[in-house]
Amino acid sequence: MKAILAMMVILPLYAYGVGFDPSDRKKIEVLRHFDLPASYLSDPYLHDSYTKKRRECQLDGFADSADNADVFIPMLSSLIAQSDLPKEFLFVALAESRLEVSTSSSRGAAGLWQFMEQTGRLHGLAVNQFVDERRDHIKSTRAAITYLSMLKKMFGKWYLALLAYNCGEGRLYKAIRKAGTTDVRVLTDPKRGYLPPETRKYLRNVVSLALLATDEVFLSEIQYDALLESQHENPIATVYLPEGEDIDTIAAVLEMPKNNLVKLNTHLKKGVTPPNQESYPIYIPKDKLNVFREKFRTRDLKGYFVMHRVKSGETIAQLSKRYNVPSGSIMRENMIGIDSDIGKNRNVRIPINKPYLKNTKFHRAKLGETIASVAELYNMTIEQIKAKNPFASNVLKEGEEIKVDD
Repeated sequence: MKAILAMMVILPLYAYGVGFDPSDRKKIEVLRHFDLPASYLSDPYLHDSYTKKRRECQLDGFADSADNADVFIPMLSSLIAQSDLPKEFLFVALAESRLEVSTSSSRGAAGLWQFMEQTGRLHGLAVNQFVDERRDHIKSTRAAITYLSMLKKMFGKWYLALLAYNCGEGRLYKAIRKAGTTDVRVLTDPKRGYLPPETRKYLRNVVSLALLATDEVFLSEIQYDALLESQHENPIATVYLPEGEDIDTIAAVLEMPKNNLVKLNTHLKKGVTPPNQESYPIYIPKDKLNVFREKFRTRDLKGYFVMHRVKSGETIAQLSKRYNVPSGSIMRENMIGIDSDIGKNRNVRIPINKPYLKNTKFHRAKLGETIASVAELYNMTIEQIKAKNPFASNVLKEGEEIKVDD
């Protein structure tokens, strides 16, 4: 009887669904993608994290909601596939936010990737009274990819990049110096305390989710098999809108619930594109892109166009000058960004609307110019300038186009 009990005690934990089969090739491959050794499967704290995450996912899935998973998992997978990050880094976002679009941490981190405001700004994400681009799902994902790639170059291994993403580069450097090694088992040993508990838990949570995704039966049970096992195209399209465009208007044009569009554009704090930016990207479902192109017109465009066949080397700025049409109008009408390569032989729609046919006059601001100085230059009042340019600030940006005659 004692012998039987002893055998039960020493049987591998994986036989009871708690631990891992040390020869499981899929799980070993996941660890390899994180630059972790196969022996990490025997880490008891990883077992605990895996068991907890399995239980949580059985109750609530991988994400905040099935709708969010359907949209954001393909989006994240698509952008990660275009980078040097391993595909398993999808689970960084899942561990950070569970794809809850409005989530914020007690410390002020925000968005799918939980950027702190200072870190977000360092990686090109604007945070001001009109936008919080930490909540811009596309921009923040690209920023996270860039940041994690940079951390990989700094520390040499993906698991170290993950640790630094959570606790900061300085904190990880200090831990490595103190430990005298980059061995994951040493750095994340709770008894030695080289890293904060949150950081040790963070790495194991991300790895646990990635390991769970190798279990086909489990994925089928929680109905994530189709989402996580195959490649998907990004279901979100980017379109460019003028300043002050209301999200309600776009929802009406697309004939879709406003809340669904807001979910894709949680970075717009006031529900409008920011003023003083001639063209600003928002996101719509890709399957609505044709509807948008057919139906959307800005307040200023009346529907008169000419088609221009692009010659080799031509730029948006050159077309703007040739047709006396602001570059932002051309970008918005053709869904292209200012830095985009418009390509040879492409047909570009040039919006020649009534104001432009009447030779509307614009002043291109020089450095240091103000609304007052432009008004004086054209013998106008400040009120007249502001009436024609309702979103212009008193101090103008260099190159900003100000309407001075219509």
